[in-house]
Amino acid sequence: MLAEVAWEAAAPASGGSVTLTAQLSPQTVMRDLPASADYCEVSTATRLIADRWSLLVVRELAVGNTRFSEIHDALPGLSRSLLSSRLRYLERLGIIERLDPCQGDRRSKHFYALTEVGWGLMPVLKALGDWGMQFRADSDDLSDMAVRLHRMRESIDRSSLPNGRISIQFLFSNSKQHSAWLRVDRAGTRACLGIWEGEPNLIVRSTPAALSDLYWGRRTCRDAIANRDITFEGPEKYARGFSGWFSNRPAVRGYDTRVL
Repeated sequence: MLAEVAWEAAAPASGGSVTLTAQLSPQTVMRDLPASADYCEVSTATRLIADRWSLLVVRELAVGNTRFSEIHDALPGLSRSLLSSRLRYLERLGIIERLDPCQGDRRSKHFYALTEVGWGLMPVLKALGDWGMQFRADSDDLSDMAVRLHRMRESIDRSSLPNGRISIQFLFSNSKQHSAWLRVDRAGTRACLGIWEGEPNLIVRSTPAALSDLYWGRRTCRDAIANRDITFEGPEKYARGFSGWFSNRPAVRGYDTRVL
């Protein structure tokens, strides 16, 4: 059977120094917001953080996308200017903090991390994910497929791969887009719709819906294999290792369950 891996949200590692910012108390933040009736704690919370993007930015930080470009790439449709605005607002609220890069890391001027207040939103995000799952309708639209591939590419755990590299060809049935590939090597991690020109280490046959169910924790690899909703062509060690290659997956729902 395939190994099934638990994904757990973990607090950010130490090593950066906090850039001092003026973090206001919740009471001060509420005082500065436009006047509105606060009927209860729920109305207070929605005034603070129930815009279109703030909770999604928090989610990305929780799963390890800590740099501006990583957050922007993970949220199609969010402009760079609006992301900058949301980050400033969340920092002002004390939900996130801006950190200086570790010594020798020059990929960006700074990165972001959740504060204790920010990590306190994890039960809220999980509950929202659980509730919203019933309305999620996966499709084989090309834009949806591209987003799924991007998610898989960014969540793959290079340290778990054979020799740190792998090439996977996905072949889909019942889909307008019949194939996609993912490749990890010394040059980086790449993914694209279509057929890879090289010889893949592993061929994965499934459907977009089944792969999405696995990725987002709606079912386990064990169940999908038993029902022939996912099959593998290639060395047995690769087939057995497949489910352990995505232990960094950015799902909020199911982060404490054993999935893909």
